[in-house]
Amino acid sequence: MKHLYIIGNGFDIFTGLKTRYVDFRRWLENNYPFVYEDMQAAYDMDVEWWNDFEVQLGKLDVKAYVRKFTPPMKSKEEILKAIEERKAFDRKYNLPPSLHFDSPCARRLRGLLDILQYCFEKWVEDCQRMFIGPKYVHLEKEDSFFINFNYTDVLQWLYEIPEERVLHIHGRAAKREHLIFGHNSYLSGDGSDDEEKTCLELSQYEKNPYVYIFRHGELPDILKDIEQVHVYGFSFSPVDEDYMDWIYRHVPSDAQWEVSWYSEIDKPRIDGFVLDHWGLKKRLKMIRLEDFLS
Repeated sequence: MKHLYIIGNGFDIFTGLKTRYVDFRRWLENNYPFVYEDMQAAYDMDVEWWNDFEVQLGKLDVKAYVRKFTPPMKSKEEILKAIEERKAFDRKYNLPPSLHFDSPCARRLRGLLDILQYCFEKWVEDCQRMFIGPKYVHLEKEDSFFINFNYTDVLQWLYEIPEERVLHIHGRAAKREHLIFGHNSYLSGDGSDDEEKTCLELSQYEKNPYVYIFRHGELPDILKDIEQVHVYGFSFSPVDEDYMDWIYRHVPSDAQWEVSWYSEIDKPRIDGFVLDHWGLKKRLKMIRLEDFLS
């Protein structure tokens, strides 16, 4: 392969899809207001929170969350009654004694994140049905491979890129695959059971890029002969920067790069990537997708 395309959400947005995280916020508020209200209660978020949805997801104030959602203390009689009911249940179904401490705060967060996952996947499905006057950019279709960070089938449906040359590294909505989103924060509580278990629930949405890279063992062989890397609509978010670092290290050191930018806020992240990969400085060209309209 001579061309590698790295496709981010900005590419779908440019095409005409409403796939910004602020679009997800509006969709969630309109279609599942109780989920939106629960997110608001958990994160005490403002509108700007959604601009960096994945990063913000890992910034839960666990201490405040546990303090807010810990139920009132039960009386001694209620506690003893609950213990006896649990023992009777275990005896009835011949279950071994359970030493598991179930945190109501962790259970609440688990339920919220589970239904948020469902809503996210449903939103992506809805987005794919709304192609209205799409805009096309020129892509080198021959001798090219595509690493698609989006969940949509824009490349297959609109550009007719063969299935075997598109890697949906975070899942594909059209195939009803589990869609991967998440944060890059490591959280730990202060030692209390409630805080530790709440952090454990949130850690289920900690995105480890290498898990998804190493699932595709053929990638190093595909990348070893790449001559040009085209990065279209990629935000260089902290949650995805390790992917780009790995790709940089696995394509030839003389490969030419072009990176698209949309607004001024994109440039500092791109500049930061170049500073961390100084060998790229003379091989990188910044472009606008508008210049490649076809």
